[in-house]
Amino acid sequence: MEIKLNAYAKINLTFDITGKRDDGYHEVKTIMQSVDLYDVVTVLQNDTGSITVSCDYPNVPCDNSNIAVKCAERFFEKTGIINHGLHIDIQKNIPTQAGLAGGSADGAAVIKGLNTIYNNPLDECAMYALGAEIGADIPFCIMCGTALGEGTGTVLTRLKPIPHMYFVLVKPPFGVSTKEAFEAVDSAEPMEYLATDRMLECLDDVKLIGKNLRNDFEETLCNGPLLKLRSRLLECDGALGAVMTGSGSTVYAVFDDEEKAKCCRELFLNEYEYVFLAEPYEDYLK
Repeated sequence: MEIKLNAYAKINLTFDITGKRDDGYHEVKTIMQSVDLYDVVTVLQNDTGSITVSCDYPNVPCDNSNIAVKCAERFFEKTGIINHGLHIDIQKNIPTQAGLAGGSADGAAVIKGLNTIYNNPLDECAMYALGAEIGADIPFCIMCGTALGEGTGTVLTRLKPIPHMYFVLVKPPFGVSTKEAFEAVDSAEPMEYLATDRMLECLDDVKLIGKNLRNDFEETLCNGPLLKLRSRLLECDGALGAVMTGSGSTVYAVFDDEEKAKCCRELFLNEYEYVFLAEPYEDYLK
């Protein structure tokens, strides 16, 4: 059996780092949003007795270190189903080390695909729990839509859909290691401003969403190029706000006017390889 799924990217409207736990992980509070930028993941059963992976993007590992393979292995372990052979093919559109959860989205697609192939042995909560064992963004990438993330980002509360808007996402020619990003936060002064609580009060207003975008990682990671990129996005006609997503390095701007968003995208396409015009994606409404 073969199944093909779209693996949707994620952006953070807010990202508050609220503390560090004894186990070394960080407590966060964040509002996450799926967007209609996606990889295409194909899961194909075969009789090889092993799990293989292929990808059209050169920097993605095609061995058992790939998140998609880890998710498949954990699925079979969790369900007790015998794997007679599986191939995973990933067609990448989401850039890597971008703060857009591309790898997590691919892993989430594999979990959902295998669950469908094997007649849903896992309910929704069990899929979230399985994904959380592999990566903090995977449960949200299984859920899709708009959600509040707490704990390490894996405790999810589904939120009502945000209004329709446009995002111009720009990925610079360098990435950011999530591990190094958290280490930078640990060495900085504690941050007390909690943007998520404020954002929760204005999710029905595009202009207020743009005004209240915030990411604690920006305090330590927004070096010269990233600060300049954010400032230039804010200068675009119609931009309601701009912020880095996740641990970076993608920075995006919010628009309520499609033509102005398209003009902004065209401007940055002259300089950057990865520039996207995206809209909110609400999987559970479709």
